[in-house]
Amino acid sequence: MKRFSRMHALVAAIAILAGGASLSARPITAMTQDSPDKKEIREYQLTTDKLTRFGSASQAVEKLFNDNPNLEQQLSAASQNNAGPNTIAQSAAAMDKFPQLTGAIKPFGFSSHEYIVMTFALMNSFGYVETKKSSPDAPLPLTVSAANAAFVAANEARIQALMQSLQQ
Repeated sequence: MKRFSRMHALVAAIAILAGGASLSARPITAMTQDSPDKKEIREYQLTTDKLTRFGSASQAVEKLFNDNPNLEQQLSAASQNNAGPNTIAQSAAAMDKFPQLTGAIKPFGFSSHEYIVMTFALMNSFGYVETKKSSPDAPLPLTVSAANAAFVAANEARIQALMQSLQQ
């Protein structure tokens, strides 16, 4: 089995917890409905301090995945939800079943719930900022706030450096 890059493994783990791409950035259309989880992701405020702590926590999580090759599969099994994509609360509950994961992020001030929300807020905002480069008229997705998009645009080099450090 081909190993994912570190950032891909991290995002994959969060996607496993959430049950897929249901919380991913999607344009606002008549067929796209808001949800409490999307609202929470949109309202989560990205800051420089959170970004610093997130980078450190993500490196600790990735080290766990590297040191425990079966952990990602165990996490996937623990987060199975036949009723559809997991909510943030369900994802956090699945992550909480693995004390080594919660232990990796707690020193950086994150609960499993906040870590999941932060991951989606950052990745969705980053994706939107990247999309705007080639499609300037792209509508703001339900999971991205204008403030977070501005934060990511202003800190894009730092975020890219973080992503690259997680890929090594």
